Amino acid sequence: MKVGAFMGETRNLMNSIWFGEKTILAKSEIKEKILKSLTETEVLFNLIELFKTGDFTQKPLLVQLMNQTKDEAVLNLCIRVFLSVATHEDLRDSNNLRFLSEVTEETVDTFASAATTSLSLEVIPYLLALLEEWEEFSDTATIIRDSIDSFINFEDQIGEDATIDEIGNFYFKYCQEKDTNSYYFQQNLAFPGDLAKKLIQRVMIAANNEEQLKMELIPSLLSIWTGKRVPADYNTIISASNYKDFIDYINELSSENWEKGQKYFYGYKL
Repeated sequence: MKVGAFMGETRNLMNSIWFGEKTILAKSEIKEKILKSLTETEVLFNLIELFKTGDFTQKPLLVQLMNQTKDEAVLNLCIRVFLSVATHEDLRDSNNLRFLSEVTEETVDTFASAATTSLSLEVIPYLLALLEEWEEFSDTATIIRDSIDSFINFEDQIGEDATIDEIGNFYFKYCQEKDTNSYYFQQNLAFPGDLAKKLIQRVMIAANNEEQLKMELIPSLLSIWTGKRVPADYNTIISASNYKDFIDYINELSSENWEKGQKYFYGYKL
């Protein structure tokens, strides 16, 4: 999933694999800019800058904006940011996600495709509720099912045509066997080192054949978790000339202390 995918006809406020470079502004300056913001977009962009400093005290303002905005482009970016900074506790509070009770198909697609970035099993009840409501819309239902499957791998166990009740029961049993206080990516404890290995494996194959990177979600997650952008996009051709950039990138990540099963935003543990 490319961050910013499934945006349909709505204008896209931030079409990138991450949320931009770290700010050089002080937290106090950013908070002042939030207070002086005249539009929802300004508020949102300034909140993103604040979160990049490791200050998540204004998360309630993001939630308020996400639940009140009538601008679908603002809502879609709010969703992406919220899921990137949400803790298990944030997701357990259904009041934080009131907007889901009345959403367009496009917004459901955005939420479902970005849910993977939450790294939290707490997001699945929302996906199951959406699946029940949007089961008749085949494309949207597929996105939702794929998102759930990325967390709990139900398709291999009970089949891709499993009913909502069957998926729900499978999820309940799955959670009993997992530490639900940890964060997960594709059934494994979230860990930048594991994603870095997958990235470099793909880079080596692509470099040998001078192919495009053709990888979206892992570079996006690594960039957002660490605050250091992966040195390529999906379409970047990997060759001997830029291969070393990835080695340098991985070495830089390896020099930092990351904890398995934790969630990070721009290098800060949530």
